[in-house]
Amino acid sequence: RFQPNSDDLFLGTYGVAQDITTRKQAEDELMLQKAHFQQLFENSPEAIVILDHSDRILNTNRGFEKLFGYRHDEIIGKDISILIPDRFQSKHREDVASFFLHPRVRPMGTDFEIYALKKNGEEFPADISLSPLQTDEELFITAAIRDITKRKQVEEQIELNYHVQKVINSMLEISLKPLSLESQFEHILDLILSAPHLALQSKGALYLVEDKPEVLVMKAQRGFSDSELIPCKRISFGTCLCGKAASMSEVIYSDLVNNRHEIHHEGIFPHGHYCVPILSGGNALGLINVYVREGHKRSSGEEAFLTSVAKTLAGIIERSRTEIEKKRLQVQLSRAEKLAAIGRFTANVAHEIRNPLTAIGGFARRLNKNISEGTKEKEYTNFIISEVDRLEGVLKNVLSFSREVSPHLEEYSIHEIVDTVITMNEVILREKSITIQKSFHDVPKVRIDKAQVHEALENIILNAIDSMPKGGSLRISIDKEVRKGNPYVYVKIQDSGMGIPQEELDLIYEPFYTTKMAEKGTGLGLSITKKIVEDHGGFIKTESTVGKGATFGLYFPCKLKL
Repeated sequence: RFQPNSDDLFLGTYGVAQDITTRKQAEDELMLQKAHFQQLFENSPEAIVILDHSDRILNTNRGFEKLFGYRHDEIIGKDISILIPDRFQSKHREDVASFFLHPRVRPMGTDFEIYALKKNGEEFPADISLSPLQTDEELFITAAIRDITKRKQVEEQIELNYHVQKVINSMLEISLKPLSLESQFEHILDLILSAPHLALQSKGALYLVEDKPEVLVMKAQRGFSDSELIPCKRISFGTCLCGKAASMSEVIYSDLVNNRHEIHHEGIFPHGHYCVPILSGGNALGLINVYVREGHKRSSGEEAFLTSVAKTLAGIIERSRTEIEKKRLQVQLSRAEKLAAIGRFTANVAHEIRNPLTAIGGFARRLNKNISEGTKEKEYTNFIISEVDRLEGVLKNVLSFSREVSPHLEEYSIHEIVDTVITMNEVILREKSITIQKSFHDVPKVRIDKAQVHEALENIILNAIDSMPKGGSLRISIDKEVRKGNPYVYVKIQDSGMGIPQEELDLIYEPFYTTKMAEKGTGLGLSITKKIVEDHGGFIKTESTVGKGATFGLYFPCKLKL
């Protein structure tokens, strides 16, 4: 038998010691690497979770606990589906099965839309990278999860800004087309309701403040079927949500129909909506009213989009009104130049005619005194005198129209002037069986030329009398009104006469235009009236229905605050 000597024992013992030392060093190195890995695992800025083939959670790091809100001991062994919203469960199972069949590294930033679920039920958009972890026993998945809510918000904001700019550019293109403002509104409303990535329903309306202040008038609507009630066509400022948004100059939102809606319709469909005022200089020019589904949460992105659209609409409205005013002023200037030329011509003609006409009238009156009654000569001279009187009246009107006399302004009570005109025409009113109805409200005095305003009012009243040959009623009212921010005192004269055809309303103020017989008028009365009112800085409004009469409103500016 072999008997090891001391040298052999030493060498053997030394070899064992060497193996133990090497193994110990390897174990120490492994422990060091494990500690280093554990430190990296725990301190990773991403939330990390390790899964097995059965979708069970084997391990998580502190980042996971911080992001999802679960403690380590309450999540280990749970199915990963606890972290996934219900609508993504089926897709998740397919993706996990595919990954185990074909293990590969899937980095962050892929085109998958992924949402994760926290312990408190809150969802958040996530970016997830997957890596296979192969051991001697089986294959595991390591998933690093990042909350990309802020990144999503930035991306959505960039996309929203793009669509806002695209819609606004399209709006500006529409505004340059030769379309009426109402037609432009219809096209613009289509653009608003078709904007992508917004939760707007395809229902809405656009409103505009027109002649009547603080009243919204619907100019365009979209998306309402025959069975659905169209929104209010007229809304006063301060009434219901739309009216309040206009009066307060701020966006108002409601997620459902409740008692905040002062105007209710039977059978109104459930909805929420944004009421966005169209503002210029702090004043509401109109309103955007767009609908969302009931219960929809207010979105800052949607509100920013609608506010940007409203600002662009304000510019379009102001530009349209400027163009209309420019055209009106051009027409007015052209008319003024035309009237000035006519005035100069008629004044010269009138002066040339007046002297011989005065002579004819004087000689005819002398002859008339010396001619016996009942003779043909007496009849002829009476006719000559009558026609001379009529022609002198015509000349008086012509000279009155053509004169360039600035009003002599003093403060007067408009009531007194109207009463004087009525009193001076009481006899003819009684003879024609015309009743007078007066509605005089308390108004401030106005700076006017008393004689000129008397003439203007008398022209209107005499025209009204002529329109009622078989009698009727004459209603005269005095009140105050603010138009486009400016205060006015007005006199409205309404008759029950024959009325004026619509096609003639634009002609009645033209010089020498008349619907009366030649012996009854020159066609200058209304022209003179309009000139007088405009010389005072005012304007005339005319409304008429054939067979029902006409209404003339004479508006004089008032310097006092109404």
